[in-house]
Parts: sequence; structure tokens; C-alpha cells
Amino acid sequence: MSQETPAEISAVGLDEWYASLNDMNKVKVKRYLNCIDTTSKQDFLVDLMMRSGKDSNYGLSVMAGQYALSQDLSDYDRFKVTEAYIDGLFGAEKFDELKVQCCNNLDLFPKIKDEFLDDNGGVLPKTIYCRNRLIDVMVGVDSDYEGATDALDSFAEIGIMDPDELAYRKQSLKIHRMQKTFDNVFSLRPKE
Repeated sequence: MSQETPAEISAVGLDEWYASLNDMNKVKVKRYLNCIDTTSKQDFLVDLMMRSGKDSNYGLSVMAGQYALSQDLSDYDRFKVTEAYIDGLFGAEKFDELKVQCCNNLDLFPKIKDEFLDDNGGVLPKTIYCRNRLIDVMVGVDSDYEGATDALDSFAEIGIMDPDELAYRKQSLKIHRMQKTFDNVFSLRPKE
């Protein structure tokens, strides 16, 4: 019995991609089709990545992101796709690829900054994955506090973080580092 391609998939021209999926992944994709964004292929894939990520289905989110990034995208669409992909990579704990994608988006940000701000009411949103997740990994996985501090300076320089926030964020990193040091000191157990 052949499986028909869902109308939402056909509406955005993703029939070939859908046909390339194994049966298990087709079932996973179908879980997220109710009221999914069908305005474009890119918007569909971003919506699919965000929905599957919220459901902790990071494998599907990463798979959709890899496919989406293989498409011909404008700079701004590439930025939006990569943002959704980064969140899936974080959940899937694919930290090396995450850092590469964060750097790609940070390099792209100066080109798309005006359009990004226009879409967000002229302000930077609290959640910008290429910025936030890079710091999360640098601090939480790599314990690279100096690198994270340098990254914060770069964020303010390219305008992806408000300069007024810089001192606060740096102070937060110092406090986090001290807390981690204290936690390690007090977690030592004497040898018997």
C-alpha cells in the first residue's frame, strides 16, 4: 500500500523530499502537519523544525534543517532557517556543528540586521539562537569563559546584542564561573 503525500507537503513542493524519507520519519513529519505554515518551502521547514524541537524530536528537527540549508535561500531566509536548525542541534547535543552554524549566522547578521529588526518591531528579541546557544555551549560544555566574554564583545560590536547589556552579561559570566568553582570545591570528597 503506497502512502500518499500529505496536502501540506505538496502545497510547498516538498514531495520529493518527503518521498525520500523512511516510513518512520514520514510518520514523525505527519505529527506536525496540523496548521503548519504552508506559505513557502522555507517557512514550512522552519515551522517543522520549531514544532519538532518543542516536542524534543531533535533528530527530525536536524534532518529538516540539513535539507532546508541545502536549498537556494536569500540571506535573510538562510538566517531564519539556521536559527531553527541551531535550536535542533542544541537539543540533539551536536555542539560542534552548532558552533559552526552559530558563527555562520553571526557572520550573516550585519547583512540582514535591518530586515531582522523590522520583523521584530525595531528591537532585538530575547531569543536569538546563534547568539544565546553559542554562549550556552562555550560556557556550559566547553567552560570557555574567556572566549564567551570575547564573543559578547563581538555581539555588541555587530549589533546582535544591545551595548547596554554588555556589562550585565559579562558580570553574569563572572558569577557563573565563580559559582562553578565553588561547586567544584565543595563537591570534593575526602579519600577513605
